Amino acid sequence: MKGLITKDYRIILSQKKFLILYSLVAVMLGFSMDQAFIVGYMPMVGMLLLLSTISYDHNDNGFSLIMTMPVKPGDYAVAKYIFTIMGTVIIWTFSIVLQLMSLILQNKLDTLDFPDLIMSDLMILPIFLIILAFMVPIDIKYTPEKGRIVVFILFGVFMVIVLAGKTVAELLADKINFDAQKLFSMFDSVGALIAVFAVSIIALSISLMTSIRIMQNKEF
Repeated sequence: MKGLITKDYRIILSQKKFLILYSLVAVMLGFSMDQAFIVGYMPMVGMLLLLSTISYDHNDNGFSLIMTMPVKPGDYAVAKYIFTIMGTVIIWTFSIVLQLMSLILQNKLDTLDFPDLIMSDLMILPIFLIILAFMVPIDIKYTPEKGRIVVFILFGVFMVIVLAGKTVAELLADKINFDAQKLFSMFDSVGALIAVFAVSIIALSISLMTSIRIMQNKEF
């Protein structure tokens, strides 16, 4: 399994030009835009870069070559989750460091609401982990081209569900004087954060089991 993680690490390092450009853009955004933006931008782009290692494995019968190593199909899935989760957390941590540097250099610490900033930064991580839970099994099961189509379809379904839920909520509000603000006020920020982290852990657990099964059913 260590060999699989090392392989992915070397694939990322081979994209030196993109990494340099990515870092420069992140630094410029960190000092020119809203500080909260950088904590969303860097993990998102970094996560896509980490997931691109699966695309490399699809190319030129890469999975067949990997299975000649002393590893089981399930080991590949576990290693991929370890690599992508660790990578996402590291990039997220670096984005926070960059955010703090930007705030210090721009002398915005005195006017900043630190509790809100910390809570928003912490909330971003489990959201990306949930996205990761959806993306990894899709990328493992399908080729990059088909995977993108599936992602677009799932995104479309998600948007339909969100819009339908909003419509239903508005209808309920009109008919029974439902006050959504009162409902959300029942949950404080810490409780909401714990709930989102719990959802991300459950989503990753289900996603991992799904990916292991996908790998076990693959024909190499």
